[in-house]
Amino acid sequence: MNEHITDRSSNDKISKSFLRLHDVLTKLRAPEGCPWDRKQTPESSYKNIIEEAYEFIDAVHNNDIDNCKEELGDLYLVITMIAIMYEEQSLFTISEILDNTSEKMIRRHPHVFENAVANNPEEVIKLWDTIKETIEGKTTSLENPYKHIPKSLPPLERAEEIQKIARKKGFDWPSAEGAIEKVHEELQELHEAIELKNHSKIEEELGDLIFSVVNISRLLKVNPHVSLHKTNEKFIKRYNDMVILFDKDHEKEFSEASFEEMDIYWEKAKKLNLT
Repeated sequence: MNEHITDRSSNDKISKSFLRLHDVLTKLRAPEGCPWDRKQTPESSYKNIIEEAYEFIDAVHNNDIDNCKEELGDLYLVITMIAIMYEEQSLFTISEILDNTSEKMIRRHPHVFENAVANNPEEVIKLWDTIKETIEGKTTSLENPYKHIPKSLPPLERAEEIQKIARKKGFDWPSAEGAIEKVHEELQELHEAIELKNHSKIEEELGDLIFSVVNISRLLKVNPHVSLHKTNEKFIKRYNDMVILFDKDHEKEFSEASFEEMDIYWEKAKKLNLT
């Protein structure tokens, strides 16, 4: 299906750049290469993909273009290195990976490469799902419509994917208001479990509460992972500001302060919004 792809003046440069990266990583994995790199496996390396992806997300949020370039390079590095590991075992090649991906994107965009019609993003998504379920045979069966959701997905992302499938089946709140009410319900059930001092029930109700919060996030079109990531960074910054403020006013160590004292400085840091 290469006839669909138009020639670009930068093709040769892209090819040379990728081949250079491939050659560098192949040399690192060679017997005379780097002992540390030779020791790595897909199992020891896949977590690096997640780490580098999050660092790229930080760079995007900070609008740091130089860092975006660097972090995308790191992602290319990790993914290419892992692909080389599989290539070494003759399980599949990088060419097969790239060709399969190209064919899949062409197949799932018949409105671009063929004569299908999709005039807006919603129609594109519907067409995409139809192709996955019919042409590619990834039908979400009545017995288990969730079988294609990887169990290895981080729990927040997996919860969101589960809820998206439920929505496709018609089982979803019409708006975020219903999901918000559900959060209040789950919070009450958590209180009841705490009063019973039933640890397994507390764990269950806490999971239900988090799942319901993801529901709100999805319905409001907010990525729950990104939202939580921002809150984590905000907490770290505010905590450090709190300690700085406390140290200015006290000779004792911050760790020696009572929670009530800490809370006072937390509120001060919150109001000052120190950089």
